[in-house]
Amino acid sequence: MPDTDDIQPSPASTGAGPQRIAPTAPTAGSSTGRGRKRGWVIASTVAVVGVLAALGVAGFVIARGGAENAAESQVRDTVDSFVTALGSGDLTTLQSSTCGTLADFYRDIPAAEFADVHRDAVTNGSVPVVTSIDAVQINGNSAIAQVTAHTQANPSDASPRTFDLVRVDGDWKVCNPQ
Repeated sequence: MPDTDDIQPSPASTGAGPQRIAPTAPTAGSSTGRGRKRGWVIASTVAVVGVLAALGVAGFVIARGGAENAAESQVRDTVDSFVTALGSGDLTTLQSSTCGTLADFYRDIPAAEFADVHRDAVTNGSVPVVTSIDAVQINGNSAIAQVTAHTQANPSDASPRTFDLVRVDGDWKVCNPQ
């Protein structure tokens, strides 16, 4: 170990930057050959193992976060698809993107009747418009998406709303609260 007198600040360093450590001359009885090389090999091996372990932990955390982000992205996409279908009157998408009693409603309403209901909603400006998906909370196969929404007739009256979702056969669907 070098004396503290051997540590010289690097000319380029200011403050707490890296420092240059001057080499020490071997002392009598010190090993300058194989023992020293072996020490470097062991130290290098330990350093490499440590870096690989750290990368493995970081990779696990990133992979787990990636899976959570993928599920959140799927929930957001489902909400977007559902709201777009509401706005355009796409009954087929509403039937395939819902579950529970909401799915029953879209499945059981005749297409002509739904077209009339949708036309009236558009005329009255009561179709909801989602301006942002603010938060998604996933708990297993259930999710809640909190959004900010307003109606077409009253865009200045934005308020928070929630969508309840359930994962059915691997796909997220908008459902009534359970």
